[in-house]
Amino acid sequence: MSHPENNAKSRVAAISIFASAAMAAAKFAVGIAIGSLALISEALHSSVDLVATVVTWMVVRVSDLPADKEHHYGHGKLESLSALGIIAMLYVLAGGILVESYSRLHEGAPPPTLSAIPFIVLLVDIAVNFWRARALHRAAHDTKSQALAADALHFGSDVLGSLAVIIGLALSGWGYAWGDAAAAVGVAVMIAMLGLRLARS
Repeated sequence: MSHPENNAKSRVAAISIFASAAMAAAKFAVGIAIGSLALISEALHSSVDLVATVVTWMVVRVSDLPADKEHHYGHGKLESLSALGIIAMLYVLAGGILVESYSRLHEGAPPPTLSAIPFIVLLVDIAVNFWRARALHRAAHDTKSQALAADALHFGSDVLGSLAVIIGLALSGWGYAWGDAAAAVGVAVMIAMLGLRLARS
């Protein structure tokens, strides 16, 4: 693979790292402040995405190295192995969210304290993730990168996750105390479905 293509993959992945870190930190801070399991769950999902993006950035720098004595067919399989590691992290996260959601629903935890801030954060997150998903998808298509394709799929699913959290917070604001925990369950299910889709691919 040519150096321009390798540089393009590295550049897109690096930009995605900074975007992931900023949005994960914002969602986690707001989620803790208002007591929203759904928002915290989405922040943890974004944190896994951050780890995945860092791994992707490192992998694409290695996977394009030429064949050597130990790797007669090159280093391309490293991208597939990194995708498997991401799948494992997604399933662990989904399981933890489901356990905590059940606990909150069973114990009748109080609903989160709402304001305009979490909705603003989530709308910004949707816009950022939509942009990242499109940029990564284009880069993955142009460079035939499995790792970047997996990253693009993650950020596309984050858009749905943020929409689920918005719905859950709105339900909580309308007096349905279970709305936040139910949205967290929705996030966990989407994470698990994403893991399944990646595993099948």
